Amino acid sequence: MPQGNGIRGSKDLRARVRKFLILTNERKQMSTKALRKRISLVAVTALTAGVLSVASVPSANAANIAGSTNSVTTNAILNVAVIASTTGAASPVASFVTVANTSTSLGLVYKDSSSSTAQTATMISTGALSLYTGMTTATKIAVTASGGAFSGASTADAGSSQGAVASDLKSVYWSSTTGSAVKWTPSAVGTYTLKLYNADGAGNVPSATSPATGTLVGQVIVTVVATSGAGTMSLTDTLCNVASSATAATGTDVSAGLSVANGSTGFINFQINDAYGSEISAGYPLVATATNGAIVNIGTTIGAAAGSTSVSVADNSSTIVIAQPTANAPLSTTVTLTYNGTTVCTKSLTIRGEVAKVVVTPAATQLTSGSTFTDTTYGVSGGNFRVQTFDSAGNLTIPTNNAAVFTPVASTLDGVSVTNLSIGTVASAIASTDATGLWPSVNSLGIVTCSSSAGIDSDLKLNYINPSGSIITSNSFAARCAGNPYTYTASFDKASYVQGEIATLTVQFKDIKGNNAATVSTGTAAVISAPQMTRVGGDPTASKKTDIDGKIVHTFTVGTTTAVVDGAYVGLVNYSDYTAVAATIQQVRYSVSTGASTVSNADVLKSIVALIASINKQIQALQKLILKK
Repeated sequence: MPQGNGIRGSKDLRARVRKFLILTNERKQMSTKALRKRISLVAVTALTAGVLSVASVPSANAANIAGSTNSVTTNAILNVAVIASTTGAASPVASFVTVANTSTSLGLVYKDSSSSTAQTATMISTGALSLYTGMTTATKIAVTASGGAFSGASTADAGSSQGAVASDLKSVYWSSTTGSAVKWTPSAVGTYTLKLYNADGAGNVPSATSPATGTLVGQVIVTVVATSGAGTMSLTDTLCNVASSATAATGTDVSAGLSVANGSTGFINFQINDAYGSEISAGYPLVATATNGAIVNIGTTIGAAAGSTSVSVADNSSTIVIAQPTANAPLSTTVTLTYNGTTVCTKSLTIRGEVAKVVVTPAATQLTSGSTFTDTTYGVSGGNFRVQTFDSAGNLTIPTNNAAVFTPVASTLDGVSVTNLSIGTVASAIASTDATGLWPSVNSLGIVTCSSSAGIDSDLKLNYINPSGSIITSNSFAARCAGNPYTYTASFDKASYVQGEIATLTVQFKDIKGNNAATVSTGTAAVISAPQMTRVGGDPTASKKTDIDGKIVHTFTVGTTTAVVDGAYVGLVNYSDYTAVAATIQQVRYSVSTGASTVSNADVLKSIVALIASINKQIQALQKLILKK
C-alpha cells in the first residue's frame, strides 16, 4: 500500500503541474491579445486625430496631394483641402485667397490629381473633409451630397450670406459669393458623391430649395473606409520594373533593359506604395542585393565604394543601378529589393561582355568586278555575308558602331577572285528585324570585293578588334564570285506527284563560263506552264533574285480547282531575257495521279489467264493420281 500511495501521489503531482502550466500559458496568451488590442486602439485613435493622414503622399498628384500644402485655387471647381489637420478637427476657412494654404481635412488618406467632375478621394469614417470653391462668374452656387452632413459653411463676401445648410444637412447654398468653404462628414462606411452646381446661363439657377439645379461644374466620389492602410506598404500597389534608364517606376519591365551592352548600366526603378497607390514616407531600410558579384547602388549612379549590397533609408521612389564587377566580362544577375525586411521584387538582367566569338555566314554571291551589294532582299543595305558577335557567355552582342573594327585576315584572301572583305552595315539591335523580315538587324552585313575572275575562296576569315584591344578571329567561310545569268536549267524535285502534294521547281542559272550565276535579279518575269499544278505566291516578278548558288525555287501545289487527271505531263519554263540570247526554253517532265487505286483491263485479263493455268495444272495432277490407281 505505501508503494501504491507513492505512485498515486506522484501522478497527482504531475497532473497539478500540467494544470498549472496550461493556466500560465492561457494567461500569457490573454495578456498578448490584450496588448495587441491596446496597440490597435492607439493606432485607430491616432488615425482619427489626423496623425496618419499626413503619411499618405501620392507622388503622382503634384497639384492635389493628401498631407501636402494645397496649391489648388482654381475657380468654378470643387476643391478638397488636402492639408492634414493637427488639431483633430477639419477647418474650412472663409477667404478664398488663403483657404488653399490654411484649410485642413481630417482623416483624408488619398486624393487624386484631377479637379473637375471626375475627382476621387478616400478617407476614414471618423474624418471630415473641408471643401472650398471660388466663383467669379456665378452669384448663386450650391453643393450637394448623397449622404453625410454639411456644417460650418462660410464665404469670403463680407456683406452676403455665410451659406445656408439645408435642414437635412445634405446641401449648402450661397446666394452671392466669390469664395466659399464648408465642412462635410460621412455618416458611415461607403461611397458618397459630392457635387457643385452653378447657374447655366439659361435661367436655371441653384437655390436653397433646389440646390441640384443649373450646371454641374465639380464632383468628387468619396470612398469612406473604417480603417486606413495609408503609410503601410502594399505589395499589390508597389511598383518595381527593369528599365533602360533611371525614370519613374511603372511596374512593367522594359525589354531593352533586360539585356544591356558591355560597359553600360542596368536599371531597376521602384516606388514603395500603400494600398491607395501613394508613395509612403521614407525611413525604413531599403536593401538591394545582387548575385554573381554584380555591383548595385540605390541611386542613379554607381558609387566608388559600391558592392553587391546597397542600403538606403532616403527615398522610397528611386532606382537601383547595376554594373559589371569585372570590366568587359559578361554578367547575369538577379537583384532582390527588400523594404524593412519584406521582399519587394526580384528582377534578373544581363550585361553583355566584350566580343569573344565572331560567326560569319555566307548569304549571296558577288558579281565579278563587283564591290557593292545593295539587294534589299538580304538587308537594308545588302550584304554578301552576315556577321554576328557573341561574348564569352554566348550572349549576342552589338559590335562597336564602326565598320573599321572588322578587317579581313589578309592571308586568307586568295587575290585571284576575292580581293577584299568589308562591313557595309553594323548590327544595331539585339532582337529585331528589318522591313523584309529576312535580315535581323542583329547581323552586321559584309561586302565581298571580286576581281574580274570568277571563282571561290573557301577559307576566308574576319578579325574583330574590341575596344580593349583584343582581336577575335571568325570561323572560316567561303565567298564566291561569278557572272550574270546566261543560261539555265529546270527540274522538279520528284518525277511523280499525288494530288495535294507540294512540288518545288528549281531553276539553276549559269554564267557565260558555266559557273553558278551571281546573286542578281533575273530580269523579266518567267513564263512557267505546269499542267495540273497551281503556283503558290503567283507569278515571279522582275525583282526575283537568285540565291547564293544561283538558283530560284518556285513552289506549286499539285492539283487545280478540279480533280487532277492521272497521266504524264510536260511543263515549260521560259525566261525570255535569256532564251532570246543563248538559253533554251526548259521542258520538265512529271506525272500526277489522284492517288486512288485503279486496275486496268489488261491487269484483269492477265489475272484470268493465270487463274486458268492454275486450274489446268490441278486437273492434270488429279488425272495422274487416278491412272496410278
